[in-house]
Amino acid sequence: MSHLVAILIFMAGVEMDSPTPQSLVQAWWVDSLKQVRVDETMPNPPREGRIDAARGEVEAIQVAVRSADPCRVTVEAAPFAPGMPIRVRWVQYVPIVRGTHHTPADQRVAVAPVDLPDPLVPGNLQDLTAEKTACFWLDVEVPRDAKPGQYQTTISIKVDGTSIELPLALHVHAATIPFECHLLLTNWFSVRPKELGFGDAPAGSDAWFAAANVMFDSMWAHRQNMFWTPLAPPWIQPIVTEAGMLDFDFQLFDAWVEAFSRPRGGSRKTYIEGQPIATRQGYDGHVQARFWRIVDGKPEQATTEATDPAAREGYRIFLTALRQHLIDKGWLDRFRIHITDEPHGHQLEPYAVIAGYVREFAPEFPIMEALDVRDEFEFFEKNCDVWVPQLGRFNQSLDRMLERLAQGKETWIYTCLFPNGSYPNRFVDYPLIKTRLLHWMNFRWGFTGYLHWGFNHWRGDPFKDLEPPHGGSTFLPPGDAWIVYPGDKQLLDSIRHEAMRDGVEDFELLTLLAQRNPEQAHELAAAMVRSFTDYVRDEKEFRAIRLRLLETLD
Repeated sequence: MSHLVAILIFMAGVEMDSPTPQSLVQAWWVDSLKQVRVDETMPNPPREGRIDAARGEVEAIQVAVRSADPCRVTVEAAPFAPGMPIRVRWVQYVPIVRGTHHTPADQRVAVAPVDLPDPLVPGNLQDLTAEKTACFWLDVEVPRDAKPGQYQTTISIKVDGTSIELPLALHVHAATIPFECHLLLTNWFSVRPKELGFGDAPAGSDAWFAAANVMFDSMWAHRQNMFWTPLAPPWIQPIVTEAGMLDFDFQLFDAWVEAFSRPRGGSRKTYIEGQPIATRQGYDGHVQARFWRIVDGKPEQATTEATDPAAREGYRIFLTALRQHLIDKGWLDRFRIHITDEPHGHQLEPYAVIAGYVREFAPEFPIMEALDVRDEFEFFEKNCDVWVPQLGRFNQSLDRMLERLAQGKETWIYTCLFPNGSYPNRFVDYPLIKTRLLHWMNFRWGFTGYLHWGFNHWRGDPFKDLEPPHGGSTFLPPGDAWIVYPGDKQLLDSIRHEAMRDGVEDFELLTLLAQRNPEQAHELAAAMVRSFTDYVRDEKEFRAIRLRLLETLD
């Protein structure tokens, strides 16, 4: 039997008096960077069953299966070695109705309407539809203390009691990815206990925290290290002291920070990303101050102009209390704060006033913001510490970004509905290599972090409506609002989420090499990503460059 492909001829279940037809099942290896459409057939020649991985990382491969008749397929994977098991999940397909706008066909996996793979469902069994290809996702987490070298195992594909086998090789390289992360990573999220099967659990309840920890576990597994943290009730509860003064109860805030900070497989520094402390109505709306004050002996939230003396007093009380609490907990160096998202135009004036309050009452708080940086450089240098410009919007000002980085100032990138077209992003109908290479770009230009707004902002049925409305006649690109799916007391990852983590692990490997030989590391990164719109698109070419990276580290 070939090491590359197995073809099984088996007897279909028929009545004894009937002729005995033959049914053909084909199985073949697929790169984890490829989205397999249901109409695809086995290539000639098929891919070799091989995984190359550093120690401490997760790497995957797919098995595609296709049958001429309906059947039930089970995939069983023997471990590579003790402590090195293979996890098996099956890849679910989701409908893409419109497809990502302003994107030519050659930049997409397929043109809508089309069903494309994305959710990963735990389990090793699938019911195959005749003449439609399905995929299983196999991954291995290589222990940090694994011995470098070659490992072999066998994947068994069972159909109607008959089994075929595919050999699979794992080459463990000598490099070890550190558990601590160099790249800062945040996906904005919300706790959704009902969608995860925990019921209508109130904030702070055991069931609510169970739902939160399901998300934190997934984020840790995918190397996220910064966590969206509300700075409002019930996380931080305003109270009135016996002396009639405004104060704050941080009990739920503390439990929240401790929950996402709990070590999962090792110790890692995590960051508290404080939610915006100002308010506005809509993208172009007026920015106002939001604070608490005492009215008739009770705490009350107030909204007013940023220049109002009451706003300054409200921020003085809150920011002073928050700063002192973070000092008492030893968390001050882990904190970032937002004022309002994507400030622009007439919003800059009140933004600067509120930034001034932060500078005055909590000068250690780095102000972090998603920005559309065009020409307001001096304004943001004064009023914002952590710049997070949108990829595709700063091409003309890249020199300014690189100048900030050379000065040791945090400069991230973010993606959302944009960019599209030739730019990389993490939409369902974009090739997975676009998602993975986001972090090669981070290394290539030295960006310090990556932000996306949509971890789990599910709307309607997240398995059926991947392109929810976004106001008026605008619809979100497929998958923009979420990269995970709700399960029964669990999160279902997606192949995009896996590609995102793999890209971050690549970033860490490049960082390891740069510590030894910066020139080699940047040469490899430049070979992979030549510009923000010119980069490797072919999986084989990607694997060849990544293998050079691993072998150079060896």
